[in-house]
Amino acid sequence: MEQYLSFVTLDTWTFIFTWVNLLILFFLVKKLFLKPIQKMLEARNAEIEADYSKAKTAQLEADKMRAEYEEKLSTAHISAEKIVADATMSASLRGDAIVKEAEDKAAGMLERAQKNIDAQRDAAYAEIKNEVGTMAVDIARKIIEKDIDKKDHEELIAKALEGLGGSDE
Repeated sequence: MEQYLSFVTLDTWTFIFTWVNLLILFFLVKKLFLKPIQKMLEARNAEIEADYSKAKTAQLEADKMRAEYEEKLSTAHISAEKIVADATMSASLRGDAIVKEAEDKAAGMLERAQKNIDAQRDAAYAEIKNEVGTMAVDIARKIIEKDIDKKDHEELIAKALEGLGGSDE
């Protein structure tokens, strides 16, 4: 049992030696492993911060570009609406001009047709006047050639009127 007792008992020098070994090991680990690991963690942290900063800058730039795009799009919509309004107005004005031109042409054609009708009517009146004059002369000659009574006079007028009606057809 004694041989086992040495394992269970507390020896002061062993205790001190163990603590000194532990402290040396702690400083060695701290010097050799802890500082490089901390440097590596700090570098990784700095890299993450830089990436985060870049992402934030990219987000701000994307927001700025989106705002510019929306502004340009709005301007384009306004410009397109103005172009459509101008084209509509131009088409309306052109349509009005075409209608006015057509009305003027129609009025000119009507005026020429009216003048043509008036000229033809005047020519027809002149022809009728000529024929009536000729007929009146013929009637007068027949009256002069023969002494007519009232009955003969009425027959001559009827024949003359029939002649007028017959030449009209």
